[in-house]
Amino acid sequence: MAEVSIVDYGIGNTGSICNMFRKLAIQADVVSDPASLAIASRLILPGIGAFDACMAALDRAGLRSAVLDFAAAQRPLLGICVGMQMLTLDSEEGDTAGLGLIPAHTRRLPAGAGLRVPHMGWDAVRWLDTSQPLTRDFSSECRYYFVHSFKVVCDSPQYSLATCTYGTEFSAAIVRGNIYGVQFHPEKSHRFGLQLLRNFAAL
Repeated sequence: MAEVSIVDYGIGNTGSICNMFRKLAIQADVVSDPASLAIASRLILPGIGAFDACMAALDRAGLRSAVLDFAAAQRPLLGICVGMQMLTLDSEEGDTAGLGLIPAHTRRLPAGAGLRVPHMGWDAVRWLDTSQPLTRDFSSECRYYFVHSFKVVCDSPQYSLATCTYGTEFSAAIVRGNIYGVQFHPEKSHRFGLQLLRNFAAL
């Protein structure tokens, strides 16, 4: 059995994520059916593009319930970019309900004062809890690669694991028990991204 499984529902950089695990000599596979999700030990939910399109694709693939069952089994789940937003209750980008695994909402990232949306490129991330297993061996501030037009707003600060500032401060990473999400792309973030994926594979 692979150490990490990556959900393929037709949207997301599954190949790039697999390549990062290959560099780490960690076995990763791509899964696209409920039976494979049911036996996975650690699961990554990627996502790019629009929230509603990602949720609709997950539903068409028949994987919404499988992801929820995986999370309920207390196994580690990591959402990446729109995959993180899918963990929330809803999004201003559309009308479809999210997975609701973390009490949070996805809201539009405001433009202003010369800041362009989407927020694109490298930016500093401040980890709020470096005692978490996912943040092992991190300094309090690291740099990651972002591409996003929406931000996650948590119902309580306890669910925010890291912050980034782009005009306004937003949650760059979220957590609730075995459920994690990162707004940035670890698969594009070189050594900082490699360390985060290494830590996830060790959960």
